[in-house]
Amino acid sequence: MNKKLLLEIIPLALLVLFGLGAFIKVPYGAMIAVISGGLLAMLYFYGGFWLFSDIGMPIPGRIVAGLLFSINIIGSLFCLLHWPYWKLYGIVGYIGLGVVIIICLFNYKSTWFKPIFFRCILFLVILSALFGYRYFSA
Repeated sequence: MNKKLLLEIIPLALLVLFGLGAFIKVPYGAMIAVISGGLLAMLYFYGGFWLFSDIGMPIPGRIVAGLLFSINIIGSLFCLLHWPYWKLYGIVGYIGLGVVIIICLFNYKSTWFKPIFFRCILFLVILSALFGYRYFSA
């Protein structure tokens, strides 16, 4: 397994695992979810240029994808923990994922299309589950 992929999957798995723990009130589950989500958001925001370098994506696309994935993770954390302005950050996360999906669909013949597109779909499912649960339960 690639080191970059492993560096991305470990905080994401911790975020999902302890995010579910935050719903059922596991002690310190919310804190671990915030720390792992923050690390993942920082990895995408600061390291998006480095993280997506081996898939052949153009430099502006790497920067935009990293920024929008970071915004999506922060929006997911706001929805998960019911912080103020969680609806705003959830909607901004949806818009960001829509932008990345549109960029991917315009370049569907490129080799970098699939990894970024599958990440978008995964983050869209996570954000939809969190946003839908919070919106319809509140």
